[in-house]
Amino acid sequence: MFCEVCGREIVGRPSRSLVEGVTMIVCKHCAGLGTELPNPPARPANRAGFSPKPKPIVGRLPREYLESDLVEDYSRVIKEAREKVKLSQQDLAMKAKAKLSMIQKIEIGKMEPPIPLSRELEHILHVKLLVPREEIEVPIASLNQEVQGVSIGDVAIVKEADGDELEDDK
Repeated sequence: MFCEVCGREIVGRPSRSLVEGVTMIVCKHCAGLGTELPNPPARPANRAGFSPKPKPIVGRLPREYLESDLVEDYSRVIKEAREKVKLSQQDLAMKAKAKLSMIQKIEIGKMEPPIPLSRELEHILHVKLLVPREEIEVPIASLNQEVQGVSIGDVAIVKEADGDELEDDK
């Protein structure tokens, strides 16, 4: 352990001092620079019967979210199907238990319907909006390559104690 004031290695028991309003761990030589503070009492070992709080269970996304995608032209499909069954946007919103503004945005393509709403619209309009997600094959060669990122040493300029910059070994 090193003194936070002079930087010397602390031999023996370190002291805590209040130096200019800051609590520091200091050696016996620097202890007189501030007000000496009593060392904190030793913390008792882990009490018997104490157990840490259980971590909350992290839920996974349902399989339907992971295995299905929305069709490309969902807005056109929904609008045409709604007109075919002679429903107004207001009526469709009421049947699907959604807001009218949401149905309007979906029909003009400004918003994608969430999966549960897509399932509801499929049921009401008798159309197919969700298709199974296609698996993407990743070439094995790309999995074996190491990712070269930027480290702190690539960015930081390291200086010696006298202020001179260190030379790169690269």
